[in-house]
Amino acid sequence: MRTQILHATPAYELSAQLQSTPHGHHLQFVSFVPTARRPEPQVRFQTLLSRTELLALRALIDAQLQVIVPAETGA
Repeated sequence: MRTQILHATPAYELSAQLQSTPHGHHLQFVSFVPTARRPEPQVRFQTLLSRTELLALRALIDAQLQVIVPAETGA
């Protein structure tokens, strides 16, 4: 399983977890609030994606990054 923290502050953390299974790729978005009364990870979204669907998601993210990155760099 691969885990990547997407956003973190002292009060909140959002991570993505991706695991390959015999049935596809299991994607989860998990939040964690360390200051909560009972801090524990909470699954906010999960789905099972085929390789084609995972590639489509990557293409969507890559396309959006192409729009954002030139604007941020002034290129």
